[in-house]
Amino acid sequence: GNGFLIRLTEGDWTDTHCQWSPNSDWIVFSSTRDKPTDAPPLDNGLDPGFFAVFLVNVNKPSVVVRVVGSGNRLAGHLNHPFFSPDGNSIVVTGDLAAVSSEPISLPLFVHSLRPYGDIFTVDIDPKNIEKNKDVEKFKRITHSRYENSTASWTKFSTEDPNAAWNFKIKI
Repeated sequence: GNGFLIRLTEGDWTDTHCQWSPNSDWIVFSSTRDKPTDAPPLDNGLDPGFFAVFLVNVNKPSVVVRVVGSGNRLAGHLNHPFFSPDGNSIVVTGDLAAVSSEPISLPLFVHSLRPYGDIFTVDIDPKNIEKNKDVEKFKRITHSRYENSTASWTKFSTEDPNAAWNFKIKI
């Protein structure tokens, strides 16, 4: 077709895991742009982490808002952000909380193995990007020492006991 590319972000950091908002005005993504100044430059040849979740306005790429920040003392990872179908929430995997029900709680490693990956949701304002800066309230969905990968949302109802979708759910 006659498509063209528009660069929305640029800098000496890693921007990854991007996804369009349902209204196509914003893109949510993970980035290391706000990592602490004393963060190591590399970890075994890889980016040391400190990923946070950001929104960028597609029509004004200079408007970038950090929704949820990374930890300052640990190489935090907030990755795989994904909008809910109504645009009112974002689901993300991350190390926002230590593991308290397992025998080992958030061990520190000297290499790139990451003990992260619980699933969290954060409610956002889908109409005003500025109101989503540094949201402090989030919901923890999973509680595990294992890494959960990309989470997403479903439009299927789980309330109809006869829906085919419910036969896939084990309670």
